[in-house]
Amino acid sequence: MVVGAAEVLPRVERGITRDSRLTAAQRRHAAGDRLHLDPRPFDAFLVRLGPRTRYAVNVPPGARGPFITRGAVVRAYAAFYFLPAIQARHAPRVFHYRFP
Repeated sequence: MVVGAAEVLPRVERGITRDSRLTAAQRRHAAGDRLHLDPRPFDAFLVRLGPRTRYAVNVPPGARGPFITRGAVVRAYAAFYFLPAIQARHAPRVFHYRFP
């Protein structure tokens, strides 16, 4: 898995950058836009994180979809968006997200 991530992800990222007509900010927010998440809290919190910084997520459960709650979606998206920081159950830095 590590080899795949180390070799495949950079190629995918280069392909997206080269072939996409989106700006860097649009690419960065594309998944969150499709999930109807407000990008501002994510961007504001991201500047406070460094590689391997541990953070927790404080989000209400929100509406339940067919499989998971909106809160679970935010936690999963945060784990992706804040990489290479590390999401933990308890941490000194806490990301707060509230649904409109």
